[in-house]
Amino acid sequence: MGQVAVMTYTQPAPAPTAQHAPILPDDKARAAELWESVKGTALEDDFRRVSREHPDKDATRMHYLAFLADIEGLFAAPEADPWEASQPAPVAQPVLSAPQPEPTPEPEPQPAPEASTPEEGAAEPGPSRDAQDAPVPIATLAAPVHSGLIAQLAGLLADGGELTFQLLRVRADVTIGIFPKPHPGEAAPVPFMLTETPDWMDANLVTAMQGYAGARRDAFSVAQQAAQRQQDANKKATDKPAPTPAKAKTSALTLKAAEGTTLKGTLGGKDVPLVVGKNDVPQGTLEITAAHPTFGEVKKTVATHANKEHDFTEQQGARVTVNVTPQGAALEATKGDTVIALHHGVEVLLPSGTWVVNAQAAEHATANQTISVKAGKPQVIEMTLKEEQRLF
Repeated sequence: MGQVAVMTYTQPAPAPTAQHAPILPDDKARAAELWESVKGTALEDDFRRVSREHPDKDATRMHYLAFLADIEGLFAAPEADPWEASQPAPVAQPVLSAPQPEPTPEPEPQPAPEASTPEEGAAEPGPSRDAQDAPVPIATLAAPVHSGLIAQLAGLLADGGELTFQLLRVRADVTIGIFPKPHPGEAAPVPFMLTETPDWMDANLVTAMQGYAGARRDAFSVAQQAAQRQQDANKKATDKPAPTPAKAKTSALTLKAAEGTTLKGTLGGKDVPLVVGKNDVPQGTLEITAAHPTFGEVKKTVATHANKEHDFTEQQGARVTVNVTPQGAALEATKGDTVIALHHGVEVLLPSGTWVVNAQAAEHATANQTISVKAGKPQVIEMTLKEEQRLF
């Protein structure tokens, strides 16, 4: 009896369709790319509107491609099938190029003639007396010529300066901290702190640093000019010795002021050198002027017949503390062209006047609050940023 062949037929599985397929990472990447291209432009509000019109865009890929199609329509691009566009492109065949000729070797450089050395026993030349007596040059912070990150960082430092660059990541955001080390004779500089997304940092960090770098150069210049004046005064006193006067009675005067403040004192028509901190001053009626590039100029008359203390910060401005939710939000206070960085829960001295406190954080709406700062009257500001709907 012959054998009977049995054949079976298996129906092929249907090809995946956009209706049931999961959302691809490339779809998300395309939405992020479109968001970066419209952020800060006139199309940003349209992008947000389209996102709100597709609340179920994360359900299936079909929903997400419909959302992408509407976003693409904002750019008036030619219509195309998103499903076909997401399929991998055909692999192109490699093109063989003609062999390149080998480069001609360059001639080896000839060694330079050795510099002549002084004969044995001959005295080596030393620095001249004028060079030994020359004053120590005052350091300066020059504005960077180029706009790159390293150029901006270098612009925060004088010759031989150092800084610490910190990078902290918390979920999708990163916090960058820049801490310049003080130069000899300089008070501790205010650090630069900023929290944002990595993409935002790549595009805007250098620009965000420019205001901080300018303020640091101004404050550093004031401190160095004061050091130069003190150096000139010391040299003048050394060149022309004064007769030994009768020892006058003195008192201890302790002064406090905002960082970068220059103090000048006058007693009986004569200048009295003053610094922030403890001073030993002649007894009498001392007129003090405190000058600062941001806080302006304030004056105070002090009777120095006994030990005294005076805090100029009570005249220069008021201490303001901002508590913000979320705590990692970027904060700054602006008044005209003046911008001062703030940090959650950290007390900062602000000059008197009307200020606008700006707060912004990823996935939250930006918030602004106008405050009135009065000298000597501290205040605490509470701000809460509203969460935004995820855009893509």
